[in-house]
Amino acid sequence: MAEERPVKQKEEQKIDIEHKDGLLEELNLPPHVIRFIKENARNLQIAAVCLVLVVLGWTYFDYYSQSQENQASAALNEAIREADDTARIALLNEVATEFSGTDAALWSRIEQGHVAFKNGEYDKALAVYNDVADDLNGDSPLLPLLTYNTGIAHENSGALDQALQSYAELAGYEGFAVKGLMAQGRIYELKGETDAALEVYRAAAAKEEVSGPDRSILTEKIKGLKPSEAAPESS
Repeated sequence: MAEERPVKQKEEQKIDIEHKDGLLEELNLPPHVIRFIKENARNLQIAAVCLVLVVLGWTYFDYYSQSQENQASAALNEAIREADDTARIALLNEVATEFSGTDAALWSRIEQGHVAFKNGEYDKALAVYNDVADDLNGDSPLLPLLTYNTGIAHENSGALDQALQSYAELAGYEGFAVKGLMAQGRIYELKGETDAALEVYRAAAAKEEVSGPDRSILTEKIKGLKPSEAAPESS
């Protein structure tokens, strides 16, 4: 009997070693958590692999996008610095085509409109500005710029009513009310509609955001357009 006891103790020790607690148990996790992990081990492994793939994919995409933006900006800078208009248009087209979807591609299209505007090709410039505006979101900060350029192009081509419409739209953008109203006043003056010009100049002067220089201009405009009061009759 004495010989059997050491043997039995060794067997019990061996069994304890073979059934040693796993890593989850060693982490002192709650039993229900350990049970959930063991029951869903395969699904959790698949989810972990998917998460790693998503992170790696996003990192690569972010790197690729930034690289594209940098290359596009460099290409746009080269195109703008080109003195010859024909060569500049060709380079701008390359930027818009090769780097489609980047900010540089958008600016390259706008710059093509500016080149046409500078050369007096107002219809072409308007087509470019309108085309770009159609691709922008309603809250894009570029919309006021394009709207103003559209108004100037209409004004220079003699389409005063269309210019007036563009400037009225410009006045509706936050921060551009004064600029839009002053431009409308200029068009009304060109059309000989002094009462309408006086009205929009007064509306512009009443805006809190009007700057000092603009206020001086508006004061002179209002003073010049304001009907002079009739002198009192002498007795």
